[in-house]
Amino acid sequence: MRRLLLLLGLILALAGCGGDQESTTVTVTNTETQTRTETVEAEPVLTVKTSDVALKGPTFQMPSKNIGCTEGEGVLVCDVLSGLSPEPDGQCELDWTGMEMERLGPAQPRCAGDTAYVQSAPVLEYGAAWQRNGFLCVSKDTGLDCTNEDSHGFTLSREQWAQF
Repeated sequence: MRRLLLLLGLILALAGCGGDQESTTVTVTNTETQTRTETVEAEPVLTVKTSDVALKGPTFQMPSKNIGCTEGEGVLVCDVLSGLSPEPDGQCELDWTGMEMERLGPAQPRCAGDTAYVQSAPVLEYGAAWQRNGFLCVSKDTGLDCTNEDSHGFTLSREQWAQF
């Protein structure tokens, strides 16, 4: 039984590395009794091979030229020139410019009077990844997904944003 549980755990861990799959079918055979098939819901995992990392410098921008990010002193800041939409519920005396997070801990909306966007930053093409100092971001035509060492992160686009 212990081997069965270890095998099931390994299968589930490997199934979670499959990218955008919503569910995985797992067949487990227990030599002592029977075979059963289960469908296991798997959360999307941001996985990128080291060879897929296109940029490693401190700044980058999306091909849309609407989102730009800067990393420094253990903090990643990504701003949307069009502003966060919808606006967060909290108070902001300046502007809701984007998202920020440290190497460890959750991401949060950013209220600031300046921007992390650098017009001369290299473009992170759709489908490419940026990695630096414990952060990983993947550029998609639907927006930007970034995570930190704690597996916390955010999704950012012109139309929406989310923390995870």
